[in-house]
Amino acid sequence: MNRAILRWINRSIATGLIGVGLLALESTFSSAQAAQQLFCSGQMNSGWSYTAEFLDGRFTHIRWERSGQPPQMTPLTFVANNIQGQPVYKGSLMAAVSVTLVDLSGGGVGQGSEISVGVEEWGWSRGTCGTSPNERTEAEAPLSIAMVQQSLMGVEQAPAREWLRQNNFFFTQTMDHTDTRVVERWNRDANQAIDVIIWNGQVFDVIEVR
Repeated sequence: MNRAILRWINRSIATGLIGVGLLALESTFSSAQAAQQLFCSGQMNSGWSYTAEFLDGRFTHIRWERSGQPPQMTPLTFVANNIQGQPVYKGSLMAAVSVTLVDLSGGGVGQGSEISVGVEEWGWSRGTCGTSPNERTEAEAPLSIAMVQQSLMGVEQAPAREWLRQNNFFFTQTMDHTDTRVVERWNRDANQAIDVIIWNGQVFDVIEVR
């Protein structure tokens, strides 16, 4: 066998091995992508908490939960990317209310990524992604009553209410109301409730109920 033929055989073997290696790498990468499953959780001002599931490269649905209410499900459909290049998904809640999910990572969803969820009449909320649906994000963890008091005492009622909403509290009911004094009940989840006492338009005290 002459040298030219030997060189051709060696080159063919090397090319074949490289091709096999690339195919194996591509298969491994595709399997890892396909196996990726993340859960992005947050809470609306209405008191409903949500978990959006990310599977096989897209968001598939949102599960809604609230104490004393049966769970609800929102199947999601990819619509398009917005002008920021962020994937946008649409769905509905209870077959009536429009739901929008925006992937704030721009398609690179991973642990710690954020989403924005909007619901008609409820407004918008941000959720954080993790590998378990039971993971509690920093935004969902209970706030100490001392921290709430420090943040609200002496603050005008309008910015105080805005601070509560931004920290995932939702208004439940007015417990007491006079010309100078208002007591409002705010919940953060089923395990944390506070009474905010407003005197002459300013927060006078905050009391932990549970």
